[in-house]
Amino acid sequence: MADQPQQMDAQQIMQVMQQKLGNLELTTHALLSVLQEEGVVDQEEVNEKAQEIVEEMQEQQAQMDPEDLEDQLEDDE
Repeated sequence: MADQPQQMDAQQIMQVMQQKLGNLELTTHALLSVLQEEGVVDQEEVNEKAQEIVEEMQEQQAQMDPEDLEDQLEDDE
């Protein structure tokens, strides 16, 4: 029974995080729509930038030692 309140808390935290992520996604889509309508960016430009960011993140992950990841995870706790 002692685990049940903690489980409820974890579930509530997950729901809040999902709601915040949904809000962020909605805001991002709205912002991109406005920027596209105003001719500031187009979808191809957004996709290219996203691909660049993904590639940079993959390079950074490849350069990290597994020990560095463990240290980072421990620091986050």
